[in-house]
Amino acid sequence: MGCYTYRPLPTPVPEAGMRVQVALTDGGSDSLSSRIGPGIQQVAGNVIRADTGAVTLAVREIENRRGERDDWLGEAVVVPRRFIRDIQERRMSVGGTGLLGGAIAAGLVAATAAMGSGGFEGGGLSAGGTAH
Repeated sequence: MGCYTYRPLPTPVPEAGMRVQVALTDGGSDSLSSRIGPGIQQVAGNVIRADTGAVTLAVREIENRRGERDDWLGEAVVVPRRFIRDIQERRMSVGGTGLLGGAIAAGLVAATAAMGSGGFEGGGLSAGGTAH
């Protein structure tokens, strides 16, 4: 589990395997509607291959113009470059992940402390049926 953010690509062409989010142009949204659905604004997934002409993604998620998201199972979709407004790379957010990890750790410590003071120590019967 971790927190992720999208950042500009370090190179003009993403590498295979890279997780990216592609923002479509209006024309791209219209042209790809038969493949990905109407009104889709963003497509996120892993790069299968990319060159200066197109990016092929194993799609994991799409988002429409209203901000509604749908999960996909990695279906391959070719997005021609002329339909791409922007591409960003998904990266782990060190700060966000650190905060999440700290919050989880604090919760576990609090839960352990609560259990420890709940009377689970002693007071039981021994194997012979006598109290300790």
